[in-house]
Amino acid sequence: MIFTDQILNDGLELSMEFGENWLTDTDTRLSDKYPELSQSNLRKADKLFRKITKNANNFVSKNPIKKYGKVTFIDSSNFKTYILNKYSWINEKNLSRLYSQSCYYAMK
Repeated sequence: MIFTDQILNDGLELSMEFGENWLTDTDTRLSDKYPELSQSNLRKADKLFRKITKNANNFVSKNPIKKYGKVTFIDSSNFKTYILNKYSWINEKNLSRLYSQSCYYAMK
């Protein structure tokens, strides 16, 4: 099955949830929304979402900017350009959330 942009964005959003679903597989939740997806496709999607998150987190943590003696994060527009060059289907809402979470994890 070929994933639509909507399925991928819905799954990516699920993968970034905090609370009880934090860092859990998206398989069951994505299957609830898209029951036509096979278990194999659900696993492939979950692996993709984890790869995207790891890639985003690494990009932010490896590109700090020093300004007035303080470390800040790479500009969100540079982050978005980087991510969209790899994953052009990610919508604005998920890009913003991915950036915010990547900055959060970079502070840890």
